[in-house]
Amino acid sequence: MKISVGGMIASGKSTLVKRLGDALNMPVMEEFEKDDEVFNTLLKWLYEQKDNVEMLLQIYFIHNHWLNQQKYENNFIVDRDLVEHWLFAQHNLKSMPTIMNMYNGVFHAYMNQVKQPDLYIVLDVDWEHFKERVMNRGRSQEIENFDKNKDYFYNLLKDYTTKVVAQCAVYNIPYVIINTNNLTEDEVFDVTLKTIKEHKLVSFNYEHQI
Repeated sequence: MKISVGGMIASGKSTLVKRLGDALNMPVMEEFEKDDEVFNTLLKWLYEQKDNVEMLLQIYFIHNHWLNQQKYENNFIVDRDLVEHWLFAQHNLKSMPTIMNMYNGVFHAYMNQVKQPDLYIVLDVDWEHFKERVMNRGRSQEIENFDKNKDYFYNLLKDYTTKVVAQCAVYNIPYVIINTNNLTEDEVFDVTLKTIKEHKLVSFNYEHQI
């Protein structure tokens, strides 16, 4: 069983994934390791709007995801699955249509090689809550470059959930959208556990924890 949790930057997905892993006694596949120097450097360059970093970052995203998933078997939870990296690429590579076409071919090749989620939990958030959460979580790369990337963040958020859902439809991935705007972390966690139970994705051994 594979459960994936996705959502816009600062939507609370990483916190939720860790809590689900503990509650369900399942390993968690993180989006990236915190000390991943390549990822951190590429992301920093993207927010600083350095030239020619977009393609490098997007290819690294999907290749690193594919490599990491080879380590997991049976039941596991994923922090942002591969389908969402496609969405980021649509925004980061939109001014380079030829490269975007090349990326699409690479992306679909990788999608055919990874285990698809049995359920995709999509955390939805609006613009005002997004800004508040970005500032509250205190990541210097995002805060220091927020004004410079405001349009990028806004446009990414505007169609984030819609496009993730569209990709789930393409690959026949069951999904549930959870509006997190007025929910606490505990409430999001409770709603998610209830959703997993309703989809009958946990064995009897987990039932008492939900």
